[in-house]
Amino acid sequence: MYTPKFKHVMLATAALTSSMFASSNAANAQDFKVNWKGAPEIESADGNFKMKVRGRMFVDWGTLSDSNGTFADKTEVRQARIGVEGLMAGDVKYKFEVDWGEGGTEIKDAYIEWALDPVSVMAGQFKVPVSFEEMSSTRHTLFIERAGFTDAFKFGRQVGLTANVDKNDFTFIGGVYQGEFNNGNDKQGRTYAARATYAQRFDGGLVHIGGSAYKRENDENVEPTIRYSHRPHLHLSPNKYIDTTALDATSDTFVGGELVTIVGPLNVQGEWGWMTVDAPTGGTSSTFQGGYASVSYFLTGETRGYKKGMIDQAQVINPVFQGGAGAWQLAARYDVVDLNDADSGVMGGKQTSYQFGVNWHLNNFVRIQANYVKADIDGGVNDGEKIDAFGVRFQTHW
Repeated sequence: MYTPKFKHVMLATAALTSSMFASSNAANAQDFKVNWKGAPEIESADGNFKMKVRGRMFVDWGTLSDSNGTFADKTEVRQARIGVEGLMAGDVKYKFEVDWGEGGTEIKDAYIEWALDPVSVMAGQFKVPVSFEEMSSTRHTLFIERAGFTDAFKFGRQVGLTANVDKNDFTFIGGVYQGEFNNGNDKQGRTYAARATYAQRFDGGLVHIGGSAYKRENDENVEPTIRYSHRPHLHLSPNKYIDTTALDATSDTFVGGELVTIVGPLNVQGEWGWMTVDAPTGGTSSTFQGGYASVSYFLTGETRGYKKGMIDQAQVINPVFQGGAGAWQLAARYDVVDLNDADSGVMGGKQTSYQFGVNWHLNNFVRIQANYVKADIDGGVNDGEKIDAFGVRFQTHW
């Protein structure tokens, strides 16, 4: 449906594209070349200006049943993104992307980056730097849904200013963030966050270690409460089986660690983190936790990509369109989200999930995922509940 918000998004996209071409003309870059990187990338003759149309589409189907008789069988277009990214004046990068998935319109990334070596500075809306799983794109994650704690603890994008360091497989991202594109409140709480990683490479693989921390102030313009909850690794689930309900909170603080190993076709990774709710004076603070351990293996010999402290695109050896079988990957994950804190009297429930997946990469840009999830709930209003869920995703990105 055509809405004023939609109109503003399209005008912003058009303005950004026009600015790119205008700048190119000003730089006498009317001579250009076109490269193919999943989509056409237009580059000026001197290499100082680039622009690429980017996007993705995820179409999901899922079914769920629980021991209380709840049943769901649904579909959705989970993500439908389109945008542009590129380079202006040699060392200034930009990215702008809109998502029409899940029945709405939402600005995702919208930033400019002054890219020096080895330091860069970013301003705009982008992910707050926390967690290996959260920072890695859903284009490349092992399962249809990310690890449970990233959703339960409400990680995501905010408007901010950040400094990035990337040198000799060491990365650091740190900055300050406040509000988001759709947050029009007169007062907005700030978030202070940082993440650091290091990868030790060896013949045939690497070991990655990292950690992140942030402090998120509660929005001063609303009642000072916060709430954590989570679905059983199926976005189509009609219920969130663990839920703290509203908690008095002036802020919350997260710390977490991560360990990843990639050796040829084998990948083993895990994370664990703690979220502390900072209660108002005289109140009782609560601490919750969550994490996962996963293992995956490419039966066809590929290796998971890795770049700048995050998972990157795996390169398919024998794509289907060239007559090959594509890349076949098996994955398993043990996942825990614990929203119980007996000391503070909060019993939001603990969800323990066992997940199994098969990923078929037809080529570098098309993937089909199938996941089975079995989850058990301990504590909270859904204590003793058992959930079985199955999901399929058809994915393309460029």
